[in-house]
Amino acid sequence: MPFLAAIKSGFRNYANFKGRASRSEFWWWSLFALVLQLVTSDSDLLGSVVSLGLLVPGLAVHVRRLHDTNRSGWWMGAPIIAIVVALIGLITFGVLTAIDVVDGSEWDPETVFDGVSAFAIVFIFGATLVAIVLGVVNLVFLLKRSQPTENRFGPPPPPRTV
Repeated sequence: MPFLAAIKSGFRNYANFKGRASRSEFWWWSLFALVLQLVTSDSDLLGSVVSLGLLVPGLAVHVRRLHDTNRSGWWMGAPIIAIVVALIGLITFGVLTAIDVVDGSEWDPETVFDGVSAFAIVFIFGATLVAIVLGVVNLVFLLKRSQPTENRFGPPPPPRTV
């Protein structure tokens, strides 16, 4: 799918989480979203509006791309859940309170884990490692070739047109 067709498809299927999206559709959409966000990042309001406007179609094309490789769209959420678990661990075990940035003091890597249990450190490290591994797995799924035949998510995307 060419660049402009991928952008049109992304907006046409704004909140469509069913069906399939080809590799080219996903990667062209991702490039478009990245460039648009970089261009609008200097303006707080415009950048926020653009980011919010691209969030739903970005999630939708990601899910459809996973469907194209015959995988559930829930795979997209796996690394996000692991990151949330790591953040909850950081907050729960008090690591974030050890980083005292409220009063302007500098972060000291030698004392950041003072008073934090070994279990908390292992838990946070483990959750972060799981998030990284799941992110890499997700990337591998996004890079895989489309299934050429119909799968449980429907027929393959239309053939590439120039």
